[in-house]
Amino acid sequence: MDELDLDNVRVDVTDQDIATARNLWVAARDGDADDARVDLLFQDLFRLISAQAQQIADDFRAAH
Repeated sequence: MDELDLDNVRVDVTDQDIATARNLWVAARDGDADDARVDLLFQDLFRLISAQAQQIADDFRAAH
């Protein structure tokens, strides 16, 4: 079995992914979710935003 080349793996994050994550976080924050759940959802949102920013930068560098 071939090894997975993790240095070249790319996951594309869409605006819809971020909107969904934000909506889940807001619903948890404003609802009755416990603090741990709210924090986890915020961390997920932050990671998605960071990944999309990296993706945009990578695409820009590749194009120029």
